[in-house]
Amino acid sequence: MESLDSLRHLIQNHPLIDNHAHNLLRCDVAADYDNYPLESITSEAHGRALENARTALPLLRAVNQLGELYGTSCANWDDVLAAHTRWVQEDYDGLIRRSLQGTHTLLLDDLLSDEDVESYEWHDQFTSSPTKRIVRIEAVAASLLREIMSAERKPGESVWSTFRAKFLDALDHAMEDPAVVGFKSVICYRTGLDVDPYSPDEDLLTASLHRTLDSGTRKSGYRVEEKPLNDWLVQQTLKLITFRKRAGVVKPLQFHTGLGDNDINLVKANPAYLQPLIIQYPDAPIVLLHSAYPYTRDAGYLACVYPNVYLDLGEVFPMVSREAEEKILRESLEITPTNRLLWSTDGHFFPETFWLANKQFRQALEIVLVDYVQNGDYNITQAKTVAADILFQNSNKLYGLKQTAQYTPGTVQVLSQLSATQVSRVSDPLDAFLQTNPDIEYIWMQWIDYTATTRVRILPLREFIRIARKDRRIGITLAVQWMLQDDTLTPEGTTTGQFYMEPDLSSLYRNGSLAASAAPSATVMSFWQSEEGKPLDGCPRTSLQKIVGTLHRQHSIDILCGFEIEVVFLKPIISQQTGKVTGYAPATKNHSWSQMTADIRKMIPILDEINRVLASVDIHLQQFHAESAPGQFEFILPPVNPLAAIDTLIATRQVITAVAERHGLRATLHPRPFPNGAGSAAHAHVSITPAAREDAFLAGVLKHYPSIVAFTLSQDASYERVRSGIWSGSEWVAWGFQNREAPVRKIGPGHWEFKSVDGVANPYLAVAALLAGGLIGLEENLSLAMKECTGKICTTQATFEGIFYDWLIIFFTVDASDLTSAQRSRLGITTPLPQSLAQSMTALSENEKLQSVLGKELVQNYLSVKRAESKRIQGMVDEERRLWLLERY
Repeated sequence: MESLDSLRHLIQNHPLIDNHAHNLLRCDVAADYDNYPLESITSEAHGRALENARTALPLLRAVNQLGELYGTSCANWDDVLAAHTRWVQEDYDGLIRRSLQGTHTLLLDDLLSDEDVESYEWHDQFTSSPTKRIVRIEAVAASLLREIMSAERKPGESVWSTFRAKFLDALDHAMEDPAVVGFKSVICYRTGLDVDPYSPDEDLLTASLHRTLDSGTRKSGYRVEEKPLNDWLVQQTLKLITFRKRAGVVKPLQFHTGLGDNDINLVKANPAYLQPLIIQYPDAPIVLLHSAYPYTRDAGYLACVYPNVYLDLGEVFPMVSREAEEKILRESLEITPTNRLLWSTDGHFFPETFWLANKQFRQALEIVLVDYVQNGDYNITQAKTVAADILFQNSNKLYGLKQTAQYTPGTVQVLSQLSATQVSRVSDPLDAFLQTNPDIEYIWMQWIDYTATTRVRILPLREFIRIARKDRRIGITLAVQWMLQDDTLTPEGTTTGQFYMEPDLSSLYRNGSLAASAAPSATVMSFWQSEEGKPLDGCPRTSLQKIVGTLHRQHSIDILCGFEIEVVFLKPIISQQTGKVTGYAPATKNHSWSQMTADIRKMIPILDEINRVLASVDIHLQQFHAESAPGQFEFILPPVNPLAAIDTLIATRQVITAVAERHGLRATLHPRPFPNGAGSAAHAHVSITPAAREDAFLAGVLKHYPSIVAFTLSQDASYERVRSGIWSGSEWVAWGFQNREAPVRKIGPGHWEFKSVDGVANPYLAVAALLAGGLIGLEENLSLAMKECTGKICTTQATFEGIFYDWLIIFFTVDASDLTSAQRSRLGITTPLPQSLAQSMTALSENEKLQSVLGKELVQNYLSVKRAESKRIQGMVDEERRLWLLERY
């Protein structure tokens, strides 16, 4: 049975389509408060009236919330102004990126008459798919009038006939433009929503046009606010929309309704005035914008009884109080079909308008839908459908966007209100986590260093809440960038400087049985931040996140990642004289791949316990089974986005280790714990969507593979697996469809398994390196010259029962090492895999392109650590080295 947490998670994390917004200001004017007062983020007032906004509840609420966006607490409006200014001056793109997080597509009304805003295409870098345009018909009309009055007309040609032809032509062009997905009218501001559904005669329109021209000049422009003319613009737009819809082109007309500044006639802002027009044009999709506040029920009624009407739930967030937002949502849901409800921010000028609107809408939607579920109005499945439809699917269908939402159910990230007796002002995911885990006493803050060692700081809950609220920071020495497993530093290392741990609250999970102590605890993964609170380039999680973001923004490619965890369970050998562990032996002996021997059956209770513990922390295995080596088992995790996939990988390994320890066993990720047995890997599955450019992506990975394995096979012991005939991926850089003896196995379109990854690698850096290779392939538009290693094809001729045949014979070979040099050459397989860590590090140190994508400083520090680590480990005798690794990995 689905839980309320799954509903909350969907509401807080499902991508959204913002079906009505406006352009952002250019960076150079984003802090010009004289011309663009920041108070407008929560108020439609202007001039002197806007000065009063600082005492209004919506703005005061925004002050309390914006500290989360800025990364610093804000006690008053001056703090907000200072923080906004600082972000604009230091990292305006970063502020926008934070504000638009979770936004899949923006539909921009980009015809605001302001030269200080960015173009609609500029916004593409911050969203999952390209920005689309909403054409404002009054702005088109005003632009045409200025153009007409600035040009000479032919003798006998009237202003009206010229304007009429040009306006209809402009509508036609907009209909043909794939970047345009709809139209908008602000007739509500100009003459009211009592639009005449029938066109007046030409004389009346001509007179109306001339009055419009008399009210302006070519220099000042012409404000279109004559009722006959404004009504005609709407009528012609609806006629064209109706005509084109019959031809399969659907582009709705949006109407500003309800809430607006003092330029609006509040009485005629009621969408009920549109009823005759809606009836006249039943085939034209009409969107009532801005919740029609305060006429939400009227708009909801229209969307209920007329199939061509939709209600947009925007602008009131964050312009009204929290209670009003919830009330507006409830009124919208009273009778309105939920497939007729759309979401928008009406975001404009400032990034904060988008962030506040999305945050407050998700909060209100969660409160309302959870309440309806708890009272039996919806079941959870129905509520989740409602949320996904409002946030994404309804706009996707109405505007014909043909987008796919990349939503992955996973670790709960939700918002719920804490009671007065609980801790206040906690970040949203932590808020929800503490509600469902009220007994938690400690939080383990973790990060993974360059040696793939898990480092942890344990904090009492009260102190962690202070960190999550950004009331304090926890500093860690920068020496970790040069630190070995025993805390010694490389020669290049320094003890100067520090970074600050930034908890990624989306990775929070309850430790369950991880801790030996009875005190309940939870774990969270951390980013590294600089003194200034910016992401630190040396952070493995940040490095991965940046590359995933670049693939998404610059190439519109989304990544899914999943892992196969191979683990060998060992029984410690204890000396009778000293009582110390002197070695390890496999936990099972009669053991083989995917079988159920007597020895393997003895492990079932342990495997079952691992699965149950994982499920208790919301990690759900797809399957698990015996692998080839004695004591070896494989656990397969589901695909999610790369950062979440690796967080889940680390959590799963920790659960496996903890459960094994409770049963007196050691679970190891050692690449080859026994010289004569099969090796252990951590095969990474990576898929790209869309797969249209998969060849360029794969070509980049293959080109840089010898350098990439410095991250994926990061110990000298890792190369004990680089052998032919042991199902480890062969000894050559090659790929093949469903070829398990190639380092890259293609599984389907845009989906590969990378076999040259094992459990002693830092997984964030390993996947970052693989994706970096793919990114280079896309940027350089590489062609895939290497053919797949799946076999060779030859033909022969024969006669059978008097009939002559050409026979096609396919000889399969799965290992490039089995081919002759000439056969490999014909396939383009010319590069052997590195046979040692030294070889792969040499390749990496010479690979300027891969270094530039991953970050040269990170790569140099990583190489420094791995060289020092290799020197230390290789100085041990064989058995000492093996035990040393078994006890750490």
